[in-house]
Amino acid sequence: MRPLVCVMDSPRVRVAYPPTCRTCADCKSASDHFKARGFAPLQMDKDGSIILDPALALKPKILRVRVSIDGYITGTTQLSAGDHLANQSLEKSIQLARDSLLEEELYYEMSLETRQLLAYGVEFRDSVIYVDAPQTGDVAHNRKLLIDCIPRDDPIASSQSHEHDWLARNIAEGLRLLLAHEHSMRLYRRSQLPPPLTAKKHEKPSPPLLRTLLAVIHHIEAVDSLYVYLETLARALNSAGLDVTLDTTRETSWATLVQSFGASSMKGQSATDQLFEVFMKPFNGKATMSLPASTGAQSESLSIITRTIIGQPTFGTEHKLILPPTLSIDLGLSQQQKFAAVEEVTSYLDWILSLHITHRLLKNEYSSRAQVRGQDARLSIRSKDTKKGVTSSKDIQIELSNGELQVAALTVDASQDTEEVEKSHTWTGKVDKQSLIEVVKSWVG
Repeated sequence: MRPLVCVMDSPRVRVAYPPTCRTCADCKSASDHFKARGFAPLQMDKDGSIILDPALALKPKILRVRVSIDGYITGTTQLSAGDHLANQSLEKSIQLARDSLLEEELYYEMSLETRQLLAYGVEFRDSVIYVDAPQTGDVAHNRKLLIDCIPRDDPIASSQSHEHDWLARNIAEGLRLLLAHEHSMRLYRRSQLPPPLTAKKHEKPSPPLLRTLLAVIHHIEAVDSLYVYLETLARALNSAGLDVTLDTTRETSWATLVQSFGASSMKGQSATDQLFEVFMKPFNGKATMSLPASTGAQSESLSIITRTIIGQPTFGTEHKLILPPTLSIDLGLSQQQKFAAVEEVTSYLDWILSLHITHRLLKNEYSSRAQVRGQDARLSIRSKDTKKGVTSSKDIQIELSNGELQVAALTVDASQDTEEVEKSHTWTGKVDKQSLIEVVKSWVG
């Protein structure tokens, strides 16, 4: 019987008779489809040297990740043609065979996973996995990730850009680490007490490789686009003399990694495996913004919790806006509201802050002289012209939009049922000599 070598136990070269391996962790944790390929027969070359069976030495494969923006490839993980390996030592051949096997397993597992992710823009066409990868920015681009498994020495197209090679490499390494973590968790689960025996067959779900990648991409895109808007909004309010503070956290568990390791229930697991388990859970980002308050009034804050999970029970990203109790009571609104898109939560937040400024801040500033006009961000303030000795009023309207704060004085013609803007002032976040209170006071006295 020819000796067999375990290619999954590199860098150690271990020979087995017959093809069974009772101690190799990699063989035990690999998926069933690839366990049988973990062994390769050794044979003697013409010059008497020991080589692997030529069937395994044929064209080792590698996972390729490409970044496509608007149809153009701007990054790839592919090795250059000059990096192909030939006439390698036995140990190097075993390492290449092992690496190729793991790359093929990774691609195989992701191919199976695509069936569950069609709703997230994941497609499998012509042996290539297409993944939608939205990005934060002023200009919208159609960015996709293209994942396939190719021979290691395939040449790179000379016409493609290398601007995002770093991104492609990071994604490929992250996927490889996720598969290694899945192997480790399979061994961990085997060491635990088995579940009770039942007639129902336990289904083995595919490892969350693409799901984890999608969760990270969608969560970062959602929180970053939201936080960019909140920062712009905070600057506009501060430039108008309305003091607000903003505190943001992309992911709360990332900010408390050390504490989460100490509280983990995964006893006997390495810190690396515990770290990767953090990425298997729903992501929760949190932003807290203080509300502008009148002089001497107690400060209040609202918060937005962004939760992302690709799987049951929630699919995609959800934003939950939580108002302080007193504000929700004063405005007659629900304390909590949930939104599916960043545009929805920012639009609602603009309306809430506009109401807060008019119905609470300006109303408290002018007390009985101010009268609120329904659920609009508008109020009527009485003023007195001392020269003529008559009392008049002006309608003041507050509007927050696109990160800008605008106040306007309106002239209303009740007989014609029309109105027009008499005066207005806008704060965009740049330094402004006049505050909102000062501008309104100059108009109404």
